[in-house]
Amino acid sequence: MMRILASFALALMCGLVHASGTADQRLGAPFTQRERAVLGAETANIVVIEFSSFKCTHCRTFHEQIFPRLRQLYVETGKVQWVIINASNEAADQTSPVFLVARDALHQGTYWELVDQLYQVGLRPPEDLEALIKNRATTNGQNLADSLQDPSVRDAVAADFAEYAALKIRGTPTFLLRKLGRDGRWKRAIIEDLQPLGYFQQVLDALLKEP
Repeated sequence: MMRILASFALALMCGLVHASGTADQRLGAPFTQRERAVLGAETANIVVIEFSSFKCTHCRTFHEQIFPRLRQLYVETGKVQWVIINASNEAADQTSPVFLVARDALHQGTYWELVDQLYQVGLRPPEDLEALIKNRATTNGQNLADSLQDPSVRDAVAADFAEYAALKIRGTPTFLLRKLGRDGRWKRAIIEDLQPLGYFQQVLDALLKEP
């Protein structure tokens, strides 16, 4: 299913409870300032916040077939800053090793070199992920399996899932698009589920034209 806010003016995030901590002014409530998977310039006119799950086939398809072109056209040209939050509707996923590995990789600075592999193993038998964990060390030489026991990693994953719940995201992938207009008001759109490249371009181009 897809839903796009044609007026770009609906206050999507109003009325949500703020998480504890300093608010992230670039993303809005309920986001707080913390470590995130981000690509693109801070000066980009549009911020896209993507909610995706490693256990979602549509998310994997998006990252393999759609995102590389969007990254080339919009992120690398300075038009869009892209933020990824890995979460899902399944409460059990909050303790799933694949989400913990992603968060630990983000902290180690290796998220973008590992993310494709995580989408590939997300729906495979558990032993595939176990092999990935076993054969990979963190940047400081620590065994990855040991680093996943770090409470801070689990807390960060829990915070991702809390943001997902606070925004009442209905499924993955979901994309929140935000642009601060010249009048100081946020203009927003939302795309749900896997859509063709051309549709993403249509929505992004329309939002870029908004004053």
